[in-house]
Amino acid sequence: MPRGRLAVLSLLVVAALTSGCATTQSVAETPAPSTPPASETPTPTATAAPDPVPVRVFDGDCDRMLTAEQRGSFLGPGTMTAEERHRAENPDRVFAVDLDLDPVGTTGGLECMWFVAEDAGLPEGVSTLRTTVLPAAAVPNEFAARYAVARCEPNYDSGLCRLGRTVGDDWIMATVGWAVYEAPVELLDAAIDAVAVNLPDATRPRPAAFDDVWSIPDCVRLGEAIGLEELIGPYLDGYWEGSEQPEEVLFAAAGVERSCPVFSDSERLSDESEFFILAPQVAPGLAWQWEQLRSGTQGFSSEIGVVGATNAFAADLGHGSSAVFATDGTNVARLYADSDDVEVAAEILGRIIRELSR
Repeated sequence: MPRGRLAVLSLLVVAALTSGCATTQSVAETPAPSTPPASETPTPTATAAPDPVPVRVFDGDCDRMLTAEQRGSFLGPGTMTAEERHRAENPDRVFAVDLDLDPVGTTGGLECMWFVAEDAGLPEGVSTLRTTVLPAAAVPNEFAARYAVARCEPNYDSGLCRLGRTVGDDWIMATVGWAVYEAPVELLDAAIDAVAVNLPDATRPRPAAFDDVWSIPDCVRLGEAIGLEELIGPYLDGYWEGSEQPEEVLFAAAGVERSCPVFSDSERLSDESEFFILAPQVAPGLAWQWEQLRSGTQGFSSEIGVVGATNAFAADLGHGSSAVFATDGTNVARLYADSDDVEVAAEILGRIIRELSR
């Protein structure tokens, strides 16, 4: 259901006092009639419209979150962003960029990731570092407590280790991967320490503010409400491979993103039916990122029709797969699908928009 907004109007009431005049004659004085003060109608203070663009900590600049010098001190030289790494490995291949949804940004936070050099001499399995800063108020207490101690957890066929810390009004998490099974506590602490050193000079975050923001749905009920089985046949809720990641739990609790994975139920599927593995994602209030998503797929995408959307497109990812995006002007929904199933994906997203906008 859409969330309403409460506007607070401040009223200024001025009390006017009046007094009568006395006569100088010797007869008994009769007070002059008092004229009541004119009625004043308070003028409401104009309410500022919600600002859909968040203010990002560090102004959204990853090099301010961790400088190259800081990264080099504990990651070694030669760190690269994901885009730099892709371009270094595939200099002649043109590809779409900026397809990732950014729910961290909706809170005013920032998430950055770097790949490390192969000869950096880091603990075994460490090939990436991701640092995340969120307003502490957006992180549930039980989540912050769980990751106050370094934890290593599976991620599909790999392992990630995480450590978090609250620093003033902010919460910092450092994550290393992709095949790490014993927490490199010193490295995680060093990354958090470095981010914390830079925080006092950082821009204070402010979340995106929209009217009509979706609520985070219950995935099972959402699938039933949109008639998903009618579109893809019998299915089961959950991951076909892998498992829910801690970030998904965090973003859902913060109200900024939820993924609802499903896959076809083989036992009830007919021989001629298509097997689907889908994970529709809903991102309340993420329309602030829409132009970035759209521009990141220039030359790789085409406009499509999605009922209830103000804009929608399908981005060709190559190898017969596509990413379908739709927005109602406030919220964003995304679904990866085979390129042959773009129409089905568009129908699913349209039904999600209709259901979550009720």
